[in-house]
Amino acid sequence: MHDTVTVVLPTHNRPHTIAYSIAAVLRQTHASLALHVVGDGCDDRTEAVVRGFDDRRVHFHRFAKGHGYGYGHRNRILRETADRYVAYATDDDLWLPDHLEHALAACEQRSLDLVATRSAHVRASGDVDPHFFAFDWRRGALAEFVRHWFLGAVTIVHRRSLFDRIGYWDDGLARFGDREMYHRACAAGVPVAYVDHVTVLRFYARHWDARYAGLPEPPQRRFLDRLGDDHWRRRLRAAAAPGRRSLAVRREQWRDFMRFAMGSGPKFARFRLQRWRFHELLSHRFHV
Repeated sequence: MHDTVTVVLPTHNRPHTIAYSIAAVLRQTHASLALHVVGDGCDDRTEAVVRGFDDRRVHFHRFAKGHGYGYGHRNRILRETADRYVAYATDDDLWLPDHLEHALAACEQRSLDLVATRSAHVRASGDVDPHFFAFDWRRGALAEFVRHWFLGAVTIVHRRSLFDRIGYWDDGLARFGDREMYHRACAAGVPVAYVDHVTVLRFYARHWDARYAGLPEPPQRRFLDRLGDDHWRRRLRAAAAPGRRSLAVRREQWRDFMRFAMGSGPKFARFRLQRWRFHELLSHRFHV
């Protein structure tokens, strides 16, 4: 494939990690892309890092701080581009070099409008956890719910035509826009699939943001080098492959579940309640 991919990378203030995220995007095996870094009220240091890349594929857009996670800024950029495919990066996570290659192949071969790939979590210890619970549970409604909860925009690639079917990002939301967009696509009945193939390393902010200041360099630095090692990538994907897990792994997964449920669960529950009330209001007005 030679389609140019529009890549949107929103950022607020992460000058210490964004350079590595940008470098991971620019090192894709599918090199035909346009990277739009969307500064959502970002500081001068973050802008300086972005403008330090001498690559015509990098475009920087600076806006005043938007509502919540700045979904409206993303929509503004997306409405001004016309590439056939759209992908999303973040200012602290890292794409593996073949992230776009695998996602685009899945879209073309399976006639999908949206594909979500798997991520591996880098723990606060600096170790990669290939068994992170959200993608490892296989059965039941809880497994499906949790997996979708942790997909994240950074793992999603979709056709631009998806916007014609379901609309753009909901700029009225303060957070969880990626979950809402994914579920909106599923509800619309468009061809959507989760591909159980690791293409992203994630550094959850709730684990890492308080630690960066005490480190000589962010962990993204050393992992960016490892991503180029074919042997390292094969070992990571082999470790994440479906199979039986030890009791110790399962215990850690349940501990992860409880930690995230306590930290993010109330926010997510409030979000779902607000959306339910919003749709109930629309339904009532339409009925009247």
